[in-house]
Parts: sequence; structure tokens; C-alpha cells
Amino acid sequence: MILVILIILILYVNKILQYRFGWNKNIVTNRSAYPNVSVVVSIRNESHNILQLINSLKSQVYPIENLEFILINDHSTDATLSILENSDLENLKVIDMPVGVFGKKNAINVAIPNAKGDIILLSDADCLFDSYWIRTMVGYFRNDSVKLVSGPVVIKEKKGFFQKIQSLEFISLIASGAGAIGSNDAIFCNGANMAYKKDVFLEINDYEHETSVSGDDVFLLHRVKREYPKSIVFAKHESAIVTTNSIDSLKSFLNQRIRWTSKSSEYKDTSTIYTSFLVMFTNLSLLTLFFTLLFNNNYIFYFTLFYLIKFLIDYLFLSPALDFFERHDLKKWIFVFELFYSFYVILIIILSFTRKFEWKGRIHNK
Repeated sequence: MILVILIILILYVNKILQYRFGWNKNIVTNRSAYPNVSVVVSIRNESHNILQLINSLKSQVYPIENLEFILINDHSTDATLSILENSDLENLKVIDMPVGVFGKKNAINVAIPNAKGDIILLSDADCLFDSYWIRTMVGYFRNDSVKLVSGPVVIKEKKGFFQKIQSLEFISLIASGAGAIGSNDAIFCNGANMAYKKDVFLEINDYEHETSVSGDDVFLLHRVKREYPKSIVFAKHESAIVTTNSIDSLKSFLNQRIRWTSKSSEYKDTSTIYTSFLVMFTNLSLLTLFFTLLFNNNYIFYFTLFYLIKFLIDYLFLSPALDFFERHDLKKWIFVFELFYSFYVILIIILSFTRKFEWKGRIHNK
């Protein structure tokens, strides 16, 4: 057993080092470019967020003649549609989803064919942006070989242990995706901040054949990776950072993570599958050593060795990402996070195969 666990740890260290070097390879671009851009946001029951979204979009420093905002109302039952229709946001196109058609993937499918922009920039209704967000994200497309840009997302800073652990985990996911992209082996991105060429989407989009309600971001990323190798970049620029809301309750947090994990059964990208299993077995190994230690003190050396090596490699990896997001306060939580995260990962995997999840007021199996 110990030999197998040590092999898993070595493979994990190798993978995290790959992502650490990949993070460094992501470039910062200051190129100015003003292509025609369509900002697309799917919205459902977001009356409490919609005004701050509109104000954040108004703040964008970008030629308005090269910009349109497509906000899709996904059968909201609150005041969302009314607020949208009475907005004074320039070049705003409000689309009310047809009866019987719902969900973010369908919203994107409805919006993009009629979008005027050559570049599609996606986000979510609860997000806020730097004034140079659009300009920064589309600047990467000055390189004609770039087909998709993954942008950084961070949770709005709040007090409390739950909020800090949530932020640390979220940044670790964003940093892992960025590190994978930097090493030319993209595995996932976040749909709250991503951009791609419209013609590429129309060419390779296959949402209608996917059964998972989630995954509008990662499945498209995988297809772009397959059809256009080395065409994906990560926007490692402070102006590209999108801020999203944290989750206030443990129940809602678990529900969101179950939704994220549920789509993994449809992954076809070998690197993503390998990484998912490696993370699972690494955390399962730590738990195995922990529970074995409770019954046999002879395993304290192996548990300590495993824990310290994993902590050091994770700290080495997360430290520059936390500096980038200016969340230096989270570094001191990494050591505690290690054991907590192992329990959490295994729990989420189990729940994703045994529990349904709620998303935007709808219940889904996956």
C-alpha cells in the first residue's frame, strides 16, 4: 500500500510542478485592439444583481460602436426582464428565451448566431469587471493563432473561515486551469470570464448533443484544444480579473460543487480525465494514511511525510497565484486546507453520483 501511495504522490508532485511552470509561461499583453465584440450573459432571476452588472458594463473603456451587449433572460420569474428592458445601457440587445428552451447552453446557442461581434466574451450576472476588462481580454486576439482566451476569476473578499477556505479553493481551481493552459495542455476554464472567436464557436460547438446541463465552458475548451492545438491562452493580467460573489451557506456551496463535478462523467479529454483521477487518488491516499494512523502509530512517519510534501508543493504552486489576486492573507490557510480539502473532495465525488443538484431554481441529475 505504501509503495502505491508514494507513486501517486510522485505523480501529483510532477503534475503540480507542470502547472507551476505553466503559470509562469502565461504572458501579459498590453496590446490594444478594438475588434467587434459581443458580450453575452445568460440571466435568470438576478434582479438583485442586474443593476450592478449593467453599471459595471457601462464602465467599460471600449469604443461603443465596436461593442454590443446581449443579455438573455432565461424565463426569470422576478423583475429581471423589466429591469433589462428599462435599462439605458447603450447597444443592449435583450433576448427573451422561447418557451420550452432554457439553460445557459441554450441561451448561448440562441445568442451567438445573431451576434454582431467577431469575438464573443462571456460572463455571469453576479460578476463585476475592471473598466479595461473587455479591452484586455480581446487584446490577446491580436495574435491570429489565438482562438480562445480564459480569464481570471476571483471571489469577492469576505470575512470568516468558510469564506477564506472557499476563496482558497476557488483560486486553486483558477490557477490549475491557468497552469494547464500555460503548459499547452488545457483542462478547464471558468465560464464567468472567457472569450472566443465567433466563427470557431459556430464551427465546433456541439452543445445540443451534450446531456450535462453544465459545462458550457469546459466542453468548448476541450473541442478547441482538439481542433486547434496551442490556440488557447490565459489572460494573466490584473485588468482581466472578474469578481464574482461567494456562497454564503454550506448547502449552497455543496450544491454548486456537485453541479461542477457532475459533468466530469462526460469528459473525453485524456489529460482532464487523468488529472481528475490523480487529484482524487492523491486526496484518497492522504485520508487512507490518516485513518490508518488512528489504529497504527507506525504510520505517523508516512502520514507526516505525505502531508508535508503535499503542503510544500501546493504552497509553491499557489503562492504566485495568491500574489496575482492580491490574496496574500490566504497563504497561512494552506496548511490547514490540506486535510480539510481531502475530506471535501471525496465527499463531493460521492455526492455528485448520488445526489441531484439545483441550478437557477431547476432540479437536475447532472
